[in-house]
Amino acid sequence: MIKYIKITFLCFAFNSICIAQSSLDVSKLKDLEIYLNEEIRNNKAAGIEALIYHKGEIVWHEAYGYSSLKDNLPLEKNSIYYIQSMTKPIMSVAIMQLIEKGKLRLDDNASKYYPPLKKLEVIEDINTGIYGPTVDVKYPITIRQLLTHTAGLSHGLEENIFDQQLFKLMYNDLFDPAEYDILEERVEKLMQVPLIGQPGEQWYYSAAPDILALILQKITGQSINEYLRENIFDPLLMFDTGYNVIKNQQQRIMQVHFNIEDGSMVNSHVQVPPSGNTVYGGTHGLFSSTEDFLKFCKMILNKGTLNSQRILSKNTVEMMTKNQIGKLIGPSRGFGFGFGVLYDTTKDVSPANNGQIYWGGYFKTHFFIDPKEELIGIIMTQKVPSNEDYIIAITQAVYGAID
Repeated sequence: MIKYIKITFLCFAFNSICIAQSSLDVSKLKDLEIYLNEEIRNNKAAGIEALIYHKGEIVWHEAYGYSSLKDNLPLEKNSIYYIQSMTKPIMSVAIMQLIEKGKLRLDDNASKYYPPLKKLEVIEDINTGIYGPTVDVKYPITIRQLLTHTAGLSHGLEENIFDQQLFKLMYNDLFDPAEYDILEERVEKLMQVPLIGQPGEQWYYSAAPDILALILQKITGQSINEYLRENIFDPLLMFDTGYNVIKNQQQRIMQVHFNIEDGSMVNSHVQVPPSGNTVYGGTHGLFSSTEDFLKFCKMILNKGTLNSQRILSKNTVEMMTKNQIGKLIGPSRGFGFGFGVLYDTTKDVSPANNGQIYWGGYFKTHFFIDPKEELIGIIMTQKVPSNEDYIIAITQAVYGAID
């Protein structure tokens, strides 16, 4: 952190323009540094990496604790993490590329591209579980609904009986991609259960991006892995991001940790395989590093471009980052195409601005982008189960440091 204070001082001394561009006081992030280290000391995390980008520069980037407690390995900046559901916004960008090219339309009937959707019914009561009585589907599921989690599908992550049974059907505790050989096998499990509600009538966090991934594969004739590499990762120079980590970089992977009965933090006995993964999911499946994911966030912040590479049009990015679902989630937060959206700060406790977008992963990875403030925050760790403590802490600290 000290070097960033020095950078700020040098900017003040030699370049008044730099001061005009940055109004984030890095010295005010001391409380965040203390908090993150306390979390590690109190066995709430093995290690934590966080990065803050403001008005064109990385103003703060630190890593604390351990990458592997078992091996006593310190966590280094720009380690590699299994980012779980932070895969979803990337898949949404890929689908929007197809829409821009005219190969897909938002209001297309999705069963045109994935026929098993035609056979689904709707559960009458989620408290009866996945095998309870059903009713007919009123409306066809659209691409738009798959993007906004309003199709009536689930992810198996809520505490009701339906979701608990679905989770056991589809996943193990770490969402291990090695559990299946190909994505089609995982989606086939999802197609064995009813919808939780009629398409378009509710927002329910779901595995819909896996279906979008299969649709992308069908339309392009490419594997999902190949398409993302060619159209997103390589143009953005995201060489740490992918479904597998090359052998000479695997030492950079942070291990997944959890608390045992006495409260101690230990390495999980099951780790996500760093290589050999052939399930190229849209819901989860990607590894990435903090600075790699920053490139993706900067592209969104820059309205679809980075380093002279145009990934999406400005209009498409603006559409993706606006609330598309009214008040289906609540009075202050909605959902765009792949991103959560804060749209009414007067009805929310967050110190952020209207238009902030965000998302996170099950192993406690998280990012947010605030276009008004030209601000990006990323926090990475690998811990189960997940909670929102770090999200709240970094958000409050960062906005508290802005003059």
